Formats: sequence, C-alpha cells, structure tokens
Amino acid sequence: MPNVLKVRMIKGPAKVVVKGACHVLGSDVSGQTVKVRAGKALPFEPSNRCRLQAWLGHGARLWWADPKQAGTSMWYSLAQQVCVLAARKKTTVMLVGDTDTGKSTLAIYLANMAIRRGLVPIVIDGDVGQGDLAPPTAIGAAVLSKQVVDLRDVNANLFEFVGSISPIGCEGLIAKKSRSILDRTGPITDICIVNTDGYVKNGGLQYKAMIAEELQPDVVICLGENVLLLDRSKIWSSKILHASSSSQVYKSRIERLSRRLDQFLRYVGNGSYTAKLSQVKFDYMSKLFSSSDLFQQQQPPPIKQLEPENMTGMFVGLGSKGSVSGFGVIINVSPGNGIIQIQTNTNSFDTIYLSNVRLSSDRIMEVRLT
Repeated sequence: MPNVLKVRMIKGPAKVVVKGACHVLGSDVSGQTVKVRAGKALPFEPSNRCRLQAWLGHGARLWWADPKQAGTSMWYSLAQQVCVLAARKKTTVMLVGDTDTGKSTLAIYLANMAIRRGLVPIVIDGDVGQGDLAPPTAIGAAVLSKQVVDLRDVNANLFEFVGSISPIGCEGLIAKKSRSILDRTGPITDICIVNTDGYVKNGGLQYKAMIAEELQPDVVICLGENVLLLDRSKIWSSKILHASSSSQVYKSRIERLSRRLDQFLRYVGNGSYTAKLSQVKFDYMSKLFSSSDLFQQQQPPPIKQLEPENMTGMFVGLGSKGSVSGFGVIINVSPGNGIIQIQTNTNSFDTIYLSNVRLSSDRIMEVRLT
C-alpha cells in the first residue's frame, strides 16, 4: 500500500502545474499541467519533493486533507481486490452511495488502476441527473484506453435515454436501461464499473437493489453508512464491499445546477435539422407514439408533455435503429406543415426520445414538465 502522507485538494476552476512526482486518482500526472473544472475537486497526492503551482479561478480553493478522508490510499486495498478478480474473469462492479460520498471519484480510480494492470475498463454512468458520460436524462458508457482524472474528458460511445433528471418514478426504467447498456459493452472489456446516483434514502435502497437484480454484479461497493442495509437477498450472488466515503467533495445546489446545464449544452450542438413528422416515431419513457398518435386535430395528446407547445424547447435524444446516437432541443413543432425542427448536430435519425425537461429560450435554465 502506498505511503501517502498528504493530500492536496484543489477545487476548480483551476490550472495546476505539477513539478515532480504526483498522482491524481491513480493517474500519473508528474510534470503535467492539470485542468480542474469549476465545481470539481481533485485530490493531488504529491511526493515530498513535488511542487504544485495552482492558478485559481473564481470560487476555486485549495487545502490539505487527511489521507484517511480524501485521496485514494483509503481505497487502495479495495482496488487491488477488484483488479485481481477482473484479471481472472470479466467483472461487473456496481458503486452505491449517498450524494457526495465519492462514487464518481472511486469509479475513475478503479478504472485507472485497472489500466495500470493492463486491463480494459468500461465505465457506465447511471446518474441521470448529474452524470459525467451523458447529458442529464440519459445513461452513458465509455471504454477507457488511457488513464484520466475527469470522466468529462472522455467521449462516451454508448447511450440509453431515460427522459428524466430524477430517478424517482423511473426506477424500473433506469434498471432496465442499465441492463441494456451493460449487454452492449461487448467482449473487449475486462471490467465494467457501474456508477449510480445518490438516491439511497426513502426508498432509494430498494431502487438500488432493483438495479443490482438486473445487473447481477460480481461486486457491489457501498460507500458511506447509509447503504449498509442494502438488501442482500436481492443480490445474493454478489460480493459486497464497504468503502470509506470521501468527505471532501461537497457541491452546492448552485454548482449542481450550473454543472447540469453545462452538460445539457455540451450535447445539444449548434446545427439545425428539420424532419418530416411522418418519417419519425416518438419514444416517451419507453412508450412509442407515431406522429398521428400525438398530433391528431380531434383529440389532445395522451400525455401533457407531448402537447406541441410543451415540446418546444424540450431536450431530446435522437436515435436510429433502436440506438441513441445524438441529442438536441426541439425548436418548433408544426403539425400543420408536418415538420419538426431540432437544434442538433445529428442529421440522421428515425426516433425522437422525449423528456420531461425543457431548456429556456436563452439556454440559461431548465424547466421540468410535470
């Protein structure tokens, strides 16, 4: 186990020049310049002779932290166990924990340690509200070919669309979509790391047990104290490990909202595409509708969210042949002209996946449809 005497926490926005030997989440950043995004906190674990020069933006800060509460030394033996198992057979690991317990941080660390051992990891981000590998309302997955310190630097290549930024009311759908994306990860990976959202209270543990029952993971890692009562009967075949939570990653509500909006806009694109309503079908929470189902003059749509005035500004997924290939925002729906206009960089799709989220006309806020 590495002897880490100190952890330098740096919360962005910041740029850090590393002069000497240093690791961040198991990735060797010696002699590199590391960018820390706004609202993100990274643990730098420097050698005694290493110097860190940090340029801090508005709202950024840095501090020394106890290695027992931050950094990766507290997870080292756990990561070794997981990697030994993955070296023997393809392994699925599910991470469960409350908000701000360090699930995303641990996911990156496990992936980096797997790469160090010559294994190929894939990370599935199942947090539909605050994910790193997909826009809000969606689940994303990516194979990592090199070590990283932030999953938002990775281009995901697998997506599933849920349509909500909250798991409440969508528990079964998220569980099935997580299983679907796991089935599509392919034979080239050695370890699949499934990160989940922070919903563990007031029914959240039953929801996590539902996901575990779908995924049948080899290992479930529980971070923090609130998940110790996870229903073992639902995941009897899994090895359950407990990990200390990271106490240094609290995000304010404003930081969460800003980050979520950034993720929406990152995936929208600047292009525009006009499709014929007769040539696309609509999917809302895994229920399929044709254009005639939604836009008949004689009767209103079956769901309030699908009224044309509510669809304007709606964030959507775009798919072809059953797979999500892009995202966008509906600019205008014109049943009379038989067209729908979408802001997107995707110009080929046969399915529009609808959500219960709209972005305001100036793209500075989200509006949830209920």
